[in-house]
Amino acid sequence: MPDPPRLHDVLDRLDARINWERRDRSSGWRVDLAPMLDLAVRAGGPSRDFGLCHVAGSKGKGSVANLVAAGLGRAGLKVGVFGSPHVERINERIRIDGEPLGDEPLAAALAASLRLVEEAERAGTDGAEASWFDIVTLAGLWAFREAGVDWAVLEVGLGGRLDSTNVIEAPEVAVVTTIALEHTAILGDTLAAIAREKGGIVKPGSPLVTGTPPGGEAHGVLAEIAERLGVEHVVAWSEGDRTFEEANVRVARAALDLLGRGVPGLGGALLTQEAIQAARLPGRMEWLNSGPVRVLLDGAHVPSSLEMALEEALEDASGPWGAVVAIHGEKDLGELLAPLSRRGFRRVFATTVPGTGVHHAATAVAQAAGALGLETEVHDLPEAALGSALEWAEGAGAAPVSGAPAGVMVTGSLYLVGALRARLRGAGSHA
Repeated sequence: MPDPPRLHDVLDRLDARINWERRDRSSGWRVDLAPMLDLAVRAGGPSRDFGLCHVAGSKGKGSVANLVAAGLGRAGLKVGVFGSPHVERINERIRIDGEPLGDEPLAAALAASLRLVEEAERAGTDGAEASWFDIVTLAGLWAFREAGVDWAVLEVGLGGRLDSTNVIEAPEVAVVTTIALEHTAILGDTLAAIAREKGGIVKPGSPLVTGTPPGGEAHGVLAEIAERLGVEHVVAWSEGDRTFEEANVRVARAALDLLGRGVPGLGGALLTQEAIQAARLPGRMEWLNSGPVRVLLDGAHVPSSLEMALEEALEDASGPWGAVVAIHGEKDLGELLAPLSRRGFRRVFATTVPGTGVHHAATAVAQAAGALGLETEVHDLPEAALGSALEWAEGAGAAPVSGAPAGVMVTGSLYLVGALRARLRGAGSHA
């Protein structure tokens, strides 16, 4: 019997495939599902063996997916979650009962998916053009089938209609959390266009839950999709939600209530405060301590998301703040940095994320921050930017007359958060 594949070796083979998460997606990107559909057929339709909840959105989709999974788990069900991107290790993308998939089953699932790509290459079919994300998505579905999960909650990677995860059959519930202007070169430059792409996960027979405010153009598009397909549309939005978590929990509870119609004992009430806390994702409004300095990690990458994160974070904070910032090349620097200026941040420690190939240069981030009146420093390495920010925050010159401590926020990119989180966790503790 051959030795099982080693994860390191399989990842080397995987990384030889084109990875659009680390490339300019505005040109050259194949925008259809044909490769993924070919692979899914070759895999025997791996998503047919369990219940499905599909989650899209500009902000909150990962958290909502985790919350829905937590509710399903509290009902005694075995649950898989597929999400992206990972913060520290690729294993985080495929989770079963709250735990990242182990190295051995992950290697086996990826190796099985790569074999199907090789079959497609020999046959000359569309699966030969599968991307890195296609293969990882298929590996997630494969791993869920092998593990015998009862339910899988799939988070869309980008958009929805043409995302690799949309190869699945009609889910029991489709969710669209929020709509914001993002990835406009790919998804469209209006909220309506982006809503159309994200609403593409809705299929006949799939009730829709949305977290978009009624009356807006995005909400109107999603409501029209639900009406056209003849599916129930549940609006899980309230102007009283003050934090991301409150909004995400509202959406997740609505989804669980719909799923509970077919699953005895399941419903939104299962999301107790304990369950909500356990379902929190790394790098999303995550507080850590580094010595006397409080550090907030949040991978907000659209202005509205950063604005809401700052409103929540600074509600009870009176000290000065600095930010370690790297920004994806698809983003408008001035628009994303503006909330930091409006909220009174003092200094931006501008950096980039080496090896990704998709982030703005640190000098460009600093130039945009300086144009907004922010003090700036330029660091080519995230670790250097963080070190300087922590030193600044600890210094006597950073503290105001009131003596309130300074804080540091790491934001603009989940890749940046991933690059720094391990160091912070090693040096400090959870707040």
